[in-house]
Parts: sequence; C-alpha cells; structure tokens
Amino acid sequence: MKILMVTPWYPDDRNPNSGVFIRTQAQALTQAGHDVVVISSKINYSSFGFLSCAIQHTYTGGVQEYRLAIRKSFPMYNQLNMILVSLLQSRKIAQTFRPDVVHASIGYPGSFWGWALGKMLGVPFVITEHTRIINNFRSRLHRQLTLFGLRRAKAIIAVSRSLAKEIESYVAKNIVVIPNTIDVSRFKGLPSSASSIPQIGFLGGMNTAVKGLDILLHALAKTPTECMLHIGGSGILLQQYKQLAITLNITDKCRFYGFIPYDDVPSFISRMNFLVCSSRYETFCVSLIETMACGKPVVATRCGGPEEFVTPENGILVDKENPEKLAEALSWMIEHCRDYNSEAIKGYVNERFSEPAFVEKITAVYQGVMGVRS
Repeated sequence: MKILMVTPWYPDDRNPNSGVFIRTQAQALTQAGHDVVVISSKINYSSFGFLSCAIQHTYTGGVQEYRLAIRKSFPMYNQLNMILVSLLQSRKIAQTFRPDVVHASIGYPGSFWGWALGKMLGVPFVITEHTRIINNFRSRLHRQLTLFGLRRAKAIIAVSRSLAKEIESYVAKNIVVIPNTIDVSRFKGLPSSASSIPQIGFLGGMNTAVKGLDILLHALAKTPTECMLHIGGSGILLQQYKQLAITLNITDKCRFYGFIPYDDVPSFISRMNFLVCSSRYETFCVSLIETMACGKPVVATRCGGPEEFVTPENGILVDKENPEKLAEALSWMIEHCRDYNSEAIKGYVNERFSEPAFVEKITAVYQGVMGVRS
C-alpha cells in the first residue's frame, strides 16, 4: 500500500525532536512492507517570499521525506500562503508517488491540507490528532479550517480515549483510538542505575506550563526522602524553573540537563529508577511508555492520556495540580520502585505499544477507508 503522510510536526535540523513519533510510525509502516512518503510543512519566518519555499529531500529508515520550509508572506495572508504552497508542492510530489491514501496529522493545518490533497488526487484521507483539538483554534480561520477538514475525513484517529471524547464534542463522528507507538528495541539491554540514592526522571518541553514541572518541584520540596531529580527539557520557562528550585531550597536535589536529543532518551531513562509525568494535560505521554519499555515504573497525574495505560502493575496515578498528593506518590515510589516486575512492564508495552501492534491497527483503518471508496 502507498501511504502519503502530511504533517506540520516532523523532525528537522532546528527541531530534531518535533513530531518524532510520526517518523516512528512512518518507519514502522515501511518495515511492514508499505511504501511511505512524508511531507512536512513549516513557515520559515526568517525569509520573505511570495508563494515560495525551500524543499529538503531525505531518506530516513526507508522513508522518503520532503520538508517544505515556506517563506513568510504578508501578515494577513501568511497562513493562507502556507496552505496554498503546501498543497501545490504536495500535489507535485503525490502525482509521481500516486498514493492509495493520504494520512494527515494535527488538526491545523493537517485536516484541511489532507482533505484538499485527497480531493485533488481522488483518494481517501484520514487524520490522526495528537494534540488537544482546541490547541488548533488559534483564530476563527484556524478553527473553521480545522473543523471543515475533520468533518470530511474518512476516518479520524485519536491517540487516547480522552482525546477522542474531546474531538467528538466538536465533530459528529466515531473516533478510532490508536495509541502512539515506540521502537521498543531502542530500550533493550540498557544498564540500570547502580546508585543507592533513588534517581527520578522528568522529560518535557518548557515553552508552556502544561508539563507541570512547577508542580513537581513543589512536590519534591515536600518529599523528605533523599533522592535526585533529573530534569530533561528546554524552553522559555527553563530559567524560571531553575529559580523556583532555588526558592524552594531543593537545588541539591535537582539536576537540569536542558534539551535531550531523541537518540539520547534511552540512555537518560535507563539511569532512572522511575519517571514522573506531572502534566496538567496530556493526550498521551510517550515518555511514560518509553520508561516502561525499560521495565521501570512511573508516577503520573490524571491528566488525560496516562490514566488509560498507567496501572497498579506499572505505576501510580495521582490527581493533577496537587503537589501534596504528588509528594506522597514520590515518597511511596522511592521506597517501592525496585519491587515492580520489570519483565511484566516490558511485556505490557510490547503487547500494546510496539510497532507491530500499531501497524496492525492503522492498516485496518486504511483498508476500511479504501473499502468505502471502492
């Protein structure tokens, strides 16, 4: 089957971790025998040009990738210019590739982009939403184009039931739930921490407060047990969080690493005894699954996605935005993290979130929409 994936989120030189889970899906489909082309599109705000873009063509893991860096246009026209250039360049690529299905990601611009491209090519289009649908509604135009495309998709896929429920409140369709996938082989045979002091991990972007690192730092300040929190991630709030650690007098318990490249994530997680997700909202949370792939337990807030796969056998769930409850969970996990069945946790991830599990589910969706078309 020939699959054309279009997405605004995809790894590039400036943002090597952006949408890396979409690349993982594309590579999984390729390894399963499908022919996959990915087109990503972003605005290059440092260069002006009307209806123009730079195109980077690469191959990664058997996947053919086209990155469109669309030059910025006039302020009121910029978004329309992005969509128009994305469509024109995508159609050129697709006319040579001749896909059987278009698979878009992210409501804006993915849904309208995928729908229009599918109409041009005469093939069905499906879309996977990875973020909250309201995150696409940055203006009235964004909202209208997002919902227009979603309502015309042959299938809408959400990465969790909580996200599916949110989408259903805007779009009268049955949403297919297919969780994100990871390459479990990246987390095999890694050495574990030999430290006698419990090592706690956190991974998350810091351009917004959604990951709840402030909540985790307040919880850590309430945790009397000796431990070390390793914090991976970067963003505009990083210095604010460092200052908060100083204010809370927990700098001796915190180590800030800044940006962690995708290839270094397995090594980072392997050195931890457990990982914490303190988010205010998550549609899924890949880092929790990656931690489980190492056979390690997790602590997570009830923030959407995590409560669908964090169980008593692999971790603890606590109420979100509650430092006191999170502190209690940290204290308990510090004492009991070594009591979990590591092999059982790995098996749970392999069964539900491995690449073969994803390919089986998504292929069924593709076959279904192609059947509707025929």
